[in-house]
Amino acid sequence: MPTPSEATSESRHSSLVAAAAVTIIAATGWFLLKELASVLRPLLMAVILAYVLMPYHSRLRKRVTAPVSIVLLASFTVGLLIALALAVQMSVVGLSKELPVFQQRAVTLVHQAQDFATARAPKVFGESDGNAGEQLAEMAAKVVGPVLNVAAAAFVESCVVGLYLLFILLEASRFPDRVRRAYAPDRADEILHLAGHVNAAIASYLKAKVRSSLILALPVGIVLGIFGVKFALLWAVLTFLCNFIPYIGSVVSFCLPVGFAFLQLQPGWEPVVVAVLLLGCQIASASVVEPLLLGKAVGLSPLVILVSLAFWGLLWGIPGLFLAVPLTVVAVIVMDHFAFTRPVSKLLSGG
Repeated sequence: MPTPSEATSESRHSSLVAAAAVTIIAATGWFLLKELASVLRPLLMAVILAYVLMPYHSRLRKRVTAPVSIVLLASFTVGLLIALALAVQMSVVGLSKELPVFQQRAVTLVHQAQDFATARAPKVFGESDGNAGEQLAEMAAKVVGPVLNVAAAAFVESCVVGLYLLFILLEASRFPDRVRRAYAPDRADEILHLAGHVNAAIASYLKAKVRSSLILALPVGIVLGIFGVKFALLWAVLTFLCNFIPYIGSVVSFCLPVGFAFLQLQPGWEPVVVAVLLLGCQIASASVVEPLLLGKAVGLSPLVILVSLAFWGLLWGIPGLFLAVPLTVVAVIVMDHFAFTRPVSKLLSGG
């Protein structure tokens, strides 16, 4: 029988071994996710799109055969993705060509603001810094560069996503039969039950999120179009996509078009009205539309959502921000299925 000191030593040794194992697994997982990003990112995007399309696939199967339904849905989705990517790419190219004009406009506005502030309160603001406008323009150019690169890569990745989507839709209906052939009946039922739970949660979240994003993006595009703000389609698409990124997305989708409106439109009431209307759209979406459509579909605490955004954003960049919430929801559901990880799942849940 071991003495108390020997038992304590064994306990410490077991804890160290467990900690080392967790560290090695985490480091290996991070390395693999980083190295396989070019494969996993479009694959997971295709899976997300498949969840959106499956309800429509079920409806079409009542009128046409399953292969015809898949071909129709896949063709429509791939065509839409490519057309949207091309339209956004053209807008981004046009924006890059006009960037020097808007940089000069930003410099002028900064100088005017400095002169106005200095004239009204010289003791508070002191002498104006003539380089402030140029510094702001340089910062804007540094931000726009990566955005242009992301937009260029999005076109290629959308084609890969479309190819993955076609095969996922073809294989989705065969998955239950393959599971039943591969496992014993009890184990197969357990796997299919877990898969059904994941499917229901992700499909419910995505269905509500797509609707709320459309309800937000449409009025944003209309407002920008009415006031003649250039690249209204680009800002509407940006608003739609950013709405899938909690908290951060709303700030980005508001600040970018409003800042652009102030640069393009003449000083006066028009850019102010644009800012007020877009702010009203964001507030209405966050306080009315999203709670009405989403409810508690996500089931995650706000802190967990922020941590997941930081993790997946650091790992995969902008695509990781879009995938952060769905992937975290899947992880929580899977952990809740096993007794060993169920406490962790309860801690991550928002309920």
